Amino acid sequence: MKRDHLPGTILTFALGAGIGAAAALLFAPHTGEELRGNIAEGVSNGVDQARRTGKDLRQRAQNFVGLAKDCVHDAMETGDKAYSQAKNA
Repeated sequence: MKRDHLPGTILTFALGAGIGAAAALLFAPHTGEELRGNIAEGVSNGVDQARRTGKDLRQRAQNFVGLAKDCVHDAMETGDKAYSQAKNA
């Protein structure tokens, strides 16, 4: 699986799991009050999972940006050194 498709894959999986859970609740033999409670709990769990996934993705993006900044900084230093050496030669 390509890394650039990972967020979409996670979102699709979470959405499918939520729909599956909702369908299971609707077909389960519960009273209306129990069913509403179960649905509310399922929605709450889904929201919590989405928040955790969002935080994880944000942290990964921040780490990636930090690495990219370091690489650009290193490349600029190398370029400056090469330019200075060529200029003084």
